[in-house]
Amino acid sequence: MCGIIAIVGKTAGNLEKEKIDSMLSSLSKRGPDDTGVCTYDNCTLAQTRLSILDISGGHQPMKDTAHPYTIVFNGEIYGYKDTRKKLEELGHIFSTNSDTEVILKAYTEYGRKCPEYLDGMFAFAIWNESKQELFIARDRFGKKPFYYTWVGDMFWGASEIKALFASGEVKGKIDFIAIDNYLQLMYIPPWKTVYSNIHTLLPAHAGIVKNGKLETWEYWQLENKSINISYDNAKKEIKRLFDEAVKKRMVADVEIGSLLSGGVDSTLVTAYAQKYATHPLKTFSVGYENYINELPYASLASKKIGTDHYTLEVKGELTHELEKVIEYMDEPHADSSNLSQHLISELASSKVKVAMSGDGADELFMGYGWYWKYWHTRKIVRLKNIFVSNQFKEHLKYVAIFSKKDRFDLWKDISFLSDSIEKKYVGKIKGNGTQQINFFDLTTYLPGQLLTKIDRTSMMHSLEIRSPFLDHALAEFVYNLPEKYKMDRKNGKIILKEILCEIMPKDFVYRKKQGFGAPVKEWLRIETVKKFVEKTLSENSELYRIFKKEKILDIVNNFYQKHNDAAQYKIWSLLCLALWFKFHQKYHE
Repeated sequence: MCGIIAIVGKTAGNLEKEKIDSMLSSLSKRGPDDTGVCTYDNCTLAQTRLSILDISGGHQPMKDTAHPYTIVFNGEIYGYKDTRKKLEELGHIFSTNSDTEVILKAYTEYGRKCPEYLDGMFAFAIWNESKQELFIARDRFGKKPFYYTWVGDMFWGASEIKALFASGEVKGKIDFIAIDNYLQLMYIPPWKTVYSNIHTLLPAHAGIVKNGKLETWEYWQLENKSINISYDNAKKEIKRLFDEAVKKRMVADVEIGSLLSGGVDSTLVTAYAQKYATHPLKTFSVGYENYINELPYASLASKKIGTDHYTLEVKGELTHELEKVIEYMDEPHADSSNLSQHLISELASSKVKVAMSGDGADELFMGYGWYWKYWHTRKIVRLKNIFVSNQFKEHLKYVAIFSKKDRFDLWKDISFLSDSIEKKYVGKIKGNGTQQINFFDLTTYLPGQLLTKIDRTSMMHSLEIRSPFLDHALAEFVYNLPEKYKMDRKNGKIILKEILCEIMPKDFVYRKKQGFGAPVKEWLRIETVKKFVEKTLSENSELYRIFKKEKILDIVNNFYQKHNDAAQYKIWSLLCLALWFKFHQKYHE
């Protein structure tokens, strides 16, 4: 993993060293092992490196040996040795053993189509000195971030927004419609940022910066291509594709561990990963005392698979840890599992530089309760969904923390109330209601909430996370399997659970799903946390500049005085937003 910077413009090669150093310093946790800077008349590239592959030869920025191309790259290319072999057969000569050089040669061979030939998680920028243009690309699911802004005609790009602010060239202009989206989802949608003047390169997109303009295009998407295959043959193919995905991700010049919660996904990843390890994998788990605690199941999985297991049992309230996470996150993000991911990343990083993860399985194999929730609603509601609304539109209402009416009541300026999420998707996604929800989860919830959380909380601790379930070949196959192979009216991940039953006992596999979140309700009722909430949501809170104070106090009172547990995530979302303003308003206009 790395942090990258790419600046293009007429004076981009003459920037003060202190400015670039400040930007690199802000990304130091993404790459504590090495730094590098390369300048041309109209471009500066810089990088901080977390050394995983070709530790001695993978220094960046990296120049191509045969062409005037220079790259900065954040991520990992899986199966890069096979890609390298194909490129060598086409006449390309390599001078390092790194996956970074494979991207350079792929760009030389395939030009703007090169991301289509790459398998991995990545965000990279290649400066073409002869064409005076910058080529940028981001991986298919959006695992690795890339943000950019314009200062006049100069393009400033970086792995994190904080690096753009560290340049001293830009202040953030709050996009209040993005804040409204946050109130609805608990995260900023992945096609925008919380700032109107700072943008994100979308997942599965590439672009060219030239003559003060950026042209972008989509190079990949999940497509509906129905597969005629039996259940048993589908299971065999999933096992083959998953095994290959894990095997590719077990390549590194440093030790690899695995995050093992004891759930279906992480247990399956760990079991397959252990096959390709030469020693017991180091595995890591976090539990919350008597609230949410899968440590016993993680221990069972570890013993069965044969790993070297490490655990952390969290006790008491964690307001100081919450503040650490929110201070590092560049944008509002209120998933309670941010804390879990932060703590397990901190634990894992004390032992390894790379860890495997089960992320993406719930989205691909329909593992969330909302996929089959529809079948347990009253018949009259289902009829309403057919003739008046639809299943997907009702789903958006179901997952909303603040409903449209809640947000209308909360905003001082109701012009910020937005239907942008509904307008982006409702009536524009193919398939039945369940398929529409699944598409939303894979293209919005996954990159906007889960992958953002995983990237930031792991990078806080210089830990690289690899997610085999998000292998694009596996994803393309699973996405197009018959729905009945993945879920029924009571369960999700049907076919995946059957595969795990070949390794673990049935009572382990089919126990009730717990998830990776924190015990929000119980924490909020701890007296010290209650005081922390009251202090944070005080009259000095930046929230009251945009929201009605009495409405926020009503929500707090509803939870603490009227004991309405349904208000817990409203308070949590407001708390996280207030803390975000506290730590980040210094960067705002």
